[in-house]
Parts: sequence; C-alpha cells; structure tokens
Amino acid sequence: MSKIVVTGATGHIGNVLVKALIEKGEAVIVIILPNEDMTPLDDLKLDVRYGDITDRDFVFSVIEEGDTVYHLAGVIDIANIPYEKIKKVNVGGTKNIVDACIEKKAKRLIYTSSVHIIDPVEGKVLTEPSTFDSSNLVGNYAKTKALATGYIMEKAKSGELDAVVVYPSGVIGPCDYKISELGQVILDYMNEKLFAYVKGGYNFVDVRDVVNGIILAGEKGESGEGYILSGRYVTLKEMLTILNKKLKRKKLPYKIALWFVKLMVPFANLYYKVRNKKPVFSAYSLYTLNSNSNFSNQKAKEKLGYTVRNVEETLFDTVDWFRENKPELVIKKVK
Repeated sequence: MSKIVVTGATGHIGNVLVKALIEKGEAVIVIILPNEDMTPLDDLKLDVRYGDITDRDFVFSVIEEGDTVYHLAGVIDIANIPYEKIKKVNVGGTKNIVDACIEKKAKRLIYTSSVHIIDPVEGKVLTEPSTFDSSNLVGNYAKTKALATGYIMEKAKSGELDAVVVYPSGVIGPCDYKISELGQVILDYMNEKLFAYVKGGYNFVDVRDVVNGIILAGEKGESGEGYILSGRYVTLKEMLTILNKKLKRKKLPYKIALWFVKLMVPFANLYYKVRNKKPVFSAYSLYTLNSNSNFSNQKAKEKLGYTVRNVEETLFDTVDWFRENKPELVIKKVK
C-alpha cells in the first residue's frame, strides 16, 4: 500500500504539513532524528521512524514503491555552523532521499527548497531559477540548498525521477514550536524586549499558505518544475505597527542605524547563545532584510491555484498561538 513519507516533520513547515495531510485522511510516516522533541506532533496518529537522512541504508529501508515523499529536513545556517556539517545534511541527505526514490520507484518527490537560492539581483522581479550555481550565493544554507535542488532537477529532467520543487519565502505564522528567528522577534516584541529596529523588510508568507502550496504542488505540479511560494513584502516597521494593533500599543521602538547593528551582531550572538535563544538579528538576516525580495508567485497561482492571506491575519494568529501554546515564554501579559 502506497503511503506518504515526510522528513523534517517537527519543523515549522513540517508539523503544519503533517497535520494537513492527516486531516486529508492520508497515512503518514515521519522520519525523526533519535531523541528529537516530538511536541509539535503530539496526539497525531503517525508511523514514526527514528533515524537520520544522512544514513543511506536507513533512508532506503523507509521509502518503498509508490510512496509520495515530502522532503523538508535540512540545517538552517544562522549560527556559523561548519559548511561540511550543513552540506552533509542538506546535500548528502537529499541525495540519499532522491536515490532511494529512484531505486524504490517512489510515486513522487516534493522538495522544499528556498528562495535564498535565487540570486537577489536588485531592481528585478525574481522568478523560479533555471540554473543552480551556488558560487554567487551568500551563506552556507543557500549554497547547499542550491546544490541539493540542482541534483533533484537533474534527475527529474532526465526522467529518472518524478519530482517538483517549491521555494518558500520568509515563513512566519503559528505552530512555531522551535521558535524561528522571526518568531523570536515577535516574542521579544510581545514581551517589550525589542527596543529598536532597523531599516529593511522581506517577502513574508504564512506557513499555512506554504503548506497549502506544497500539497498543491504534489497534486498539480509538473515534474521537473519549481514554484515560488511567496507572500508580500513587509517592512519591519510595518510588521511592528501591525503587532501594535494586536497588542493595543501606540509607540514603536527606536529605529537605529544599520551599521551600528552590524557592529553589535557578534556581541548579540554571544548573549543569545548564553541564554540558549535564537538571535533576534544575525549578520545573514540583516543582509537578507536589505536585499531584493521581490519574489513573484504568479506561476504558483496560475498553475497550482496557490493563494495567500493577509499578513495582518498571520501576525494576529501568531500572537494568539504563542499566548496559547508557549505561555511560559510570554512574560508580558495582556493588559
């Protein structure tokens, strides 16, 4: 009997995807690292396989003929993780998944790549990439995701593999169990611990819209094709203004010079490392917030029927989710 296999199932996109698939009545197998926190998947009816995607024999033991595989597992580089460690998972692990899908004759592979593999040329509308050269990309995460995506596309174009690729932009929204970088920004702001912000913004998208797009790509996407799953550009100032509306506040934090924040990043990273928290702003996030993020989702809308919701709904729901599911982190109570 064919089934669905999901890697990266406890991640922000992953846990929302698994829940959506179960709601559709699908039988889901999740690949989980040993000793991984299963809180995001509590009370779900799942077949859990504990192992590592870098273990080729393990991957080949899980994937079977006719399976649909959603591959989301990967290492996001925000804390100067060594390149080889990131490459082992993002490239090596992906190759294991791809090779198993080919040999075991899986039905389809849906890979979650990233818009970070698209060269953010200034003044240009950014569309799905046709080449996957990593040399001009900034950051080990982008470089390794480009290599992995290129490998998948090569196999799909040759006809060896039925695969589609999606490229989410900056993902925000509820069910952020592991507290993403933007999730930490929102939490700090809720707790009145964000005293300043910088110029810049990004193309942000709701995690629930991304998951809907991933499922649509699996159902309607053409093998060998990619689809950008973006939302819209939102400045940090606009984001905080929307949060103020939800939190019933009037004043914004101070806006400070970008050069000063960049100067302070090493000290801030040390502070957050000692406190075992995600840094509010890393050197890479500062670069990202001031790069071109004009990602077009027109192809996904036309070919898949992809839709996006209002960013105000996303931010309001995120605040509510943190209050309900992470009350121990919400120090500043509602007035």
